[in-house]
Amino acid sequence: MRKSVLAALGLGGLLLALAAAGSSHRPSPPPSVMSEIAPSPAPAAREIARATAPVATPQETAQPAMPAAPDLPTVEVAPLPVHVVPEEDAPAPTPKASPFGRTGRTLALPDSARGTARSFPPPVAPIIAGAAEASGGTTLAVAGRAVRLFGVRTPEPGEQCGAGSGGQGNCTVLARDALAQRLRHSPQVSCQVPPGQRGSPGAICVDASGTDLGRFLVAEGLALADTSQSYEYFGAEGVARSQHRGVWGHR
Repeated sequence: MRKSVLAALGLGGLLLALAAAGSSHRPSPPPSVMSEIAPSPAPAAREIARATAPVATPQETAQPAMPAAPDLPTVEVAPLPVHVVPEEDAPAPTPKASPFGRTGRTLALPDSARGTARSFPPPVAPIIAGAAEASGGTTLAVAGRAVRLFGVRTPEPGEQCGAGSGGQGNCTVLARDALAQRLRHSPQVSCQVPPGQRGSPGAICVDASGTDLGRFLVAEGLALADTSQSYEYFGAEGVARSQHRGVWGHR
């Protein structure tokens, strides 16, 4: 009876020992199998984890990190000297302008303050008067003073004038003769010097009959209009040109 019990216990113990030995040497399943076996988190937990996870910006993913800029050097600026004006040397404050006087009456403003243009009298041209003689083709001697006729000039040296001006010959000589003949009958002249001239000033001379001697020479073709000084005799020159008088009979 005892032998059969021991035999039964011995066989059972042997089986338990073999079962324990087999479980200790059994290999563990791979991680993939364990992840499949492990229970998955709840859907709400997954959404919370996804929302709180940091998100990388496109600049962080596309561009590398820039190195930090070096510190700028420190420059020391010396303070500027300040001149302090003493109170006793400070200028007095400028009083405010007022259109009222001390009595409260309105003050009259001058023309310069009102902005009105002030008119100045025109400059007075010098006048030379007296008995005159012909000293050249376009020059006179008035009371012993040399006067050049304003706005006219003699033709080119050597130019000839036609018979319509009183004879054939040199224009300068014929112009002097024409002036001498006119002044022989009316020697008194009045000459006015236009202002603003440079160098030797010319004068507009009128005889006792009111004839402009410069216009007289240009109309006869014995002188030319000097447009650098004036256009006053330009019309008289056109008449002499159209009628072929003086120098215009050979041009």
